[in-house]
Amino acid sequence: MYKMPGAGVGVAGGGVGTLAYTGADVGWWITVGVLLLVLGITAVVAASRRNRRLARTNR
Repeated sequence: MYKMPGAGVGVAGGGVGTLAYTGADVGWWITVGVLLLVLGITAVVAASRRNRRLARTNR
């Protein structure tokens, strides 16, 4: 039987690295990626609005 890299005794039951390597549960990874993308866009928009608001009040 093929033993995947990182699937040793310390990773009993499979870990995040093993899931990522095998592509198992790809939907979960896609969901996490989309969530991080949305959070990043939200943070950039919020910072942009804050900077514009602060620039207007400092005139």
